[in-house]
Amino acid sequence: MLDMTTDQFLLGFRRFVARCGTPIQIISDNALQFKAASNVVQQEWEKVLNDSDIQNYVSNKGISWKFIVELTPWMGGFYERLVGLAKRSLRKTIGKVCLSVEQLRTLLTEVEAVVNSRPLAYIGEDIDSNIVLTPSCFLTLNKHTGIPERINNDDDPEYKPQFSSTDNLLELWKKGQKHLNRFWKVWRDDYLLSIRERTTVKLKEKRVRSTQYPQIGDIVLIKDDLPRGMWKIGKIINLSKSSDEQCRSAKVLLPSKKTLNRTLNFLYPLECHDDNVEQTDNVNNVEQNSKCETQTSSTRPQRRAAEQAKQKIHEWTS
Repeated sequence: MLDMTTDQFLLGFRRFVARCGTPIQIISDNALQFKAASNVVQQEWEKVLNDSDIQNYVSNKGISWKFIVELTPWMGGFYERLVGLAKRSLRKTIGKVCLSVEQLRTLLTEVEAVVNSRPLAYIGEDIDSNIVLTPSCFLTLNKHTGIPERINNDDDPEYKPQFSSTDNLLELWKKGQKHLNRFWKVWRDDYLLSIRERTTVKLKEKRVRSTQYPQIGDIVLIKDDLPRGMWKIGKIINLSKSSDEQCRSAKVLLPSKKTLNRTLNFLYPLECHDDNVEQTDNVNNVEQNSKCETQTSSTRPQRRAAEQAKQKIHEWTS
């Protein structure tokens, strides 16, 4: 959208509905958190969302619009997290490069396709089925993420908006592909890191702890250098323990029946996973580990100075 008027928002929302289908429910903030940045932005955004034309269009389409509670931005964390990852990846990708409006609009559309190609859940118990649910499965039947990539050795020359020949048009397209590929690498790493942070067994803060442990039979993402929009998934078939009885690597079965040995830092759980009974055992393991840590700390041998002080106190009192 070029501005925050009601007409621009309604046209943009109509484009979204035409591209992705009519949603059943829309969840958004109420723009009160914009007060800290700009009262003008907050007021204009409220006018747009509460405009009669917007509400009439939404009601005629059978869409329910739900606002989160005021002054509670964390209630929209499930979408703000992805928005933050996309923004940070775009900043790292574009940097100080000046893009035209159409270039930026095209890049954002392709970025949308990349973000919606991330795997959410795996269907079927057999790894051979190779059916992975992505947001694109619910938005569109076309799962491709833009025009196929063409290999080139572009050194990102200076941008020249004046073009008239086929070579210049091709050069402009190559630059767009380079930006999109760079975004894919940054987005993939940041997205996998966000999943790892959410499912980390033990963080530096002792009060934050996940009860999820890698289990045999789990479907996981495997970090690897793949073309844009491609993800490698596998099934854990064996967990290897080191000499200290800690699991640090796993054997993973690919859909091609090939097996790989990877350390756990290269394996990531899917964004949506099953809450099975095994998590109960994991909770018990966490409680047992915490008890062991407590017992270990309580039975730690006293320091020599403490023993000497205790002995002197006993001599003085006896």
